[in-house]
Amino acid sequence: MENKLSNERVDRIMTSLESIHKATAPDFFYTRLKGKMQPAEEKRIYFMLRPSFITAVLSVILVLNIFSLKEMNKASKQNSTSRSENPSGIESFAKVYNLNTGSVYE
Repeated sequence: MENKLSNERVDRIMTSLESIHKATAPDFFYTRLKGKMQPAEEKRIYFMLRPSFITAVLSVILVLNIFSLKEMNKASKQNSTSRSENPSGIESFAKVYNLNTGSVYE
């Protein structure tokens, strides 16, 4: 009896194995898989994050700032000497727009 049950069980297993089909992969599966496994290309923006590039850019900005401060200092010194020679405020405005003449009603 026991032998008969085990034989039936073996027969069922063997018949179920006959209906198994080999698994197939979709078209170009391996090509896509290899493409995903390869590392992506690095972007070219990386060189801007290097310390040497940042140091160069900051030094150029620093030199430009120093140069502009010196030029502003020169300009303010020249303006201070010219201010004492020219009248300030309303007098210079009147002179520029030729408003020094008498009133129309006089």
